[in-house]
Amino acid sequence: MASTRTEDSAFTMDIHITRLEDSSPVFFKIDGERFKETQTLKLQVDTSYKLSFEFRPSREASEISIGGGNVKHELKRSDERSSVYECSWSTNGMSISKNKDRLYMIIFVKFQDGKEMNARVQCKMYSLKDSDHVKWGTCLKNLQIDCKVQDGQSVVNVHQVLFK
Repeated sequence: MASTRTEDSAFTMDIHITRLEDSSPVFFKIDGERFKETQTLKLQVDTSYKLSFEFRPSREASEISIGGGNVKHELKRSDERSSVYECSWSTNGMSISKNKDRLYMIIFVKFQDGKEMNARVQCKMYSLKDSDHVKWGTCLKNLQIDCKVQDGQSVVNVHQVLFK
């Protein structure tokens, strides 16, 4: 008798974010229960960022999109344990967040095997002039996105997004 059991496959995606111009870190703050998510990533408008995506175990990404726009990504390293892609992303044209307002940065990844993942990260966009508030809070080491996909599914389930 054939087995109908499906296999679950788990992986982690770590995203490291720094300012492109000087490699300085980005910050996040704890918002508590005021918004849908308890933590908020702090970014500036009209700024370019360098993003590094590390998949553990290794996964082959064919497309990466941030905030609805495709980014050109480059494979930096790959072995059976992990794969690392890098890209730059700009917040040019994005609006400054109003007080007590948050937006979601949608991160979309399409993998070579056809599976697709959407993760959302709560953000607040600051003015270029606001060099103080954007740095208040905790220095972001990385965003850890824990994922699982069932065999036969084309959609990757995001179980949690951790700010570290």
